[in-house]
Amino acid sequence: MKRLLLSAALALSLHTAQAVTLVYDTTLALPGTTSAAEPQLAGVVLEDKMSDFSIAALGISGKIQSRVVRSDLDGTLDFYWRIFNDPNSSGALGVFRIGEFYAPEFNANWRIDGLGDVGPASARMYGGASIGKGYINFNFLSAASGAGSLAPGESSNFILMDTSAVYYNETSLMDVANIGTTKASDLMATFGPSAVPEPGSYALLGLGLAVLGLARSRSTAVPDYVRATS
Repeated sequence: MKRLLLSAALALSLHTAQAVTLVYDTTLALPGTTSAAEPQLAGVVLEDKMSDFSIAALGISGKIQSRVVRSDLDGTLDFYWRIFNDPNSSGALGVFRIGEFYAPEFNANWRIDGLGDVGPASARMYGGASIGKGYINFNFLSAASGAGSLAPGESSNFILMDTSAVYYNETSLMDVANIGTTKASDLMATFGPSAVPEPGSYALLGLGLAVLGLARSRSTAVPDYVRATS
């Protein structure tokens, strides 16, 4: 049994090693990953939302897909984003940014094994007054080659943050910017980790407890617990 547990722990550590752990004020390359390489990324989609964006001054518009996934492997949450630059946009996008993403840790990457035309070349997490607040730039432009962007009509691969969080809310922020980050879209709400369940989770829990109390009053043949989901 000890040998089996040790093997499982080693396997899990190898899987999570694929993620790129961000370092403050440092630009790190993102190589891309797959659920085969990191089984903890496979899971159930809890929420999926599309948000419209516009950089009016440049004639750029599109959509951002925000997604929350509950891992099948360990029950933790992963957060995904996919950016769509409209075919009729007048220019390319260089950066996707998130902020106020209060994660227990900051492990970033993007999915090779999914839809999309372009993955981010690198990510940079800002320090200073932003330490711990998860202000992160995902750069499509490669510093090494000077190439890469999200052109009109293209969509990004799913960009991800792999976390150990078990609750989430929609109080994080996101936007996109052009190459050179001279103009940006308005800020939009997106999903991020939370330290406590959403009110809806408490409501489900309360309902479950109420049903359990009612069942106990009517019969002795009742389950020992009610499982509430967030």
